[in-house]
Amino acid sequence: MQIAVHWSVVLLLIGQWYTSDAIPRTHNPLLPPSESDLFQHAVHNYAGLLIGALVLLRIGLRMFPPQSLLPRLTNWRDRTSQAVQWALYFSLLGQVAAGFVTSYLWAPAARFHVLFWNVALILVGLHIAAAAYHSFRGDGVVWRMIPSTLELLIRPTLRSEERNAARGSDASRTGQSGTSSPD
Repeated sequence: MQIAVHWSVVLLLIGQWYTSDAIPRTHNPLLPPSESDLFQHAVHNYAGLLIGALVLLRIGLRMFPPQSLLPRLTNWRDRTSQAVQWALYFSLLGQVAAGFVTSYLWAPAARFHVLFWNVALILVGLHIAAAAYHSFRGDGVVWRMIPSTLELLIRPTLRSEERNAARGSDASRTGQSGTSSPD
């Protein structure tokens, strides 16, 4: 479910980028807005609220995992990854809050909305760079971000033991040792 929420937010953010061009046109005092611009503005507002709800759901799912699945922050990469993830969550929540305030309460808050967007873009860039790094290393981290059904479409010949290694087996997370039988 966490992966589905993650990818839903990614797709919604792409939609937000597209619909954001309509916002200034709907507030232009010299030209009346088109129906398309008004529709895109509404989609932008409601999709932003949905992003906020999904980010809160993602935070809730992340804060209350089963104890056996809690990651161990053993090195600087793990701690940096956690810091970037939390900063991304808070920048998206800040952007949603600023967008809500801008749309419904106080228009000058748009500056904060744009500021949070720029912070989010920087953090997304770091996130993508880290994914590229892990892809280059081939350590299986990237495959944990891909839904398992999509993984089966992309890598149908992947054996179950390789999938377990790529996803990080529960034994490695809990510190237990164990072997798996070959297919």
